[in-house]
Amino acid sequence: MMRAPLREHLTVSGNALRAEFPFIQRGSHDQDPQHSVQLNVHKQPRLFPSEIFKNLTKREMQNVVEILHYSAEARTGDDVYRILQLIQRTVACPKVIGGVAQLTAAGKFKEFNSVLNVSYSNAWLYAYCKNEFATVDPVLQSLLSTFQTQTWKQTYSTASSPKQFEFIEEACSFGLTHGITTGMLEPDRGFATFFSFAGGDPKGPQRFSRLLEYLLPYLHPVLMANTHTPLSNRVKGLSSREMTVLLWMKEGKTNWEIARIVGLTERTVRFHIEGIFMKLDVSSRTQAVAVAMEHGLLPAE
Repeated sequence: MMRAPLREHLTVSGNALRAEFPFIQRGSHDQDPQHSVQLNVHKQPRLFPSEIFKNLTKREMQNVVEILHYSAEARTGDDVYRILQLIQRTVACPKVIGGVAQLTAAGKFKEFNSVLNVSYSNAWLYAYCKNEFATVDPVLQSLLSTFQTQTWKQTYSTASSPKQFEFIEEACSFGLTHGITTGMLEPDRGFATFFSFAGGDPKGPQRFSRLLEYLLPYLHPVLMANTHTPLSNRVKGLSSREMTVLLWMKEGKTNWEIARIVGLTERTVRFHIEGIFMKLDVSSRTQAVAVAMEHGLLPAE
């Protein structure tokens, strides 16, 4: 018995097919001109920036896919914190931080709403907050006025006031000589997100600047969705050592006693307590323990 010839060369026009089965659709090239015009007035999707990925290694590409995978699932500040850790591995910058800043009606910096500290030193963050460096930091100020990605060395070169020069000198003393900062504005709510990557190869941050800009729209909305969540979800970066010190503070131990128990110097214990105070936004041991317990950072009695 002979097999029937294939009928794949039979032709049916798109119009004829849709007239019979209107649920079958194709792209805009198969639609009538009037309908195509209507489609073109809508916002076009972001074009895929293939040039960003041309020089990435296979391992770096795998990291990017992993970042996008977890970004699609991100819902909390904790999720963004873990994603920043993945980005840190990709861009090879040892110092990483992100967060949300609240703006004034004029669009100037007002205060930090939340900070996700992945690997900045507690000492620098303490100095930054204590000295209110956010009001003179040329990188942050330039980001909030332009929302263009900031390469630190370029932005540092535009500094003009004595306070800005003082800030730059202090930052450099902590090893913050080169890095990159990017972020996005949430205009209707008066907030802005920021992400900074510093250290490592001086050419590293510049090499990955386009990639960081590409990832920004995935991270920004998750942080914005968590701007008013409890402290335990907003302030990250308490090290295991700080948590240990905090637990002994809860037990009423003195700095000297904690130092003997944990095996540290009393000076180091004081350093950890200063970091705890800064992250919990408190000024006493009693407040630190109370706030930590209130927000679930320590077990209740």
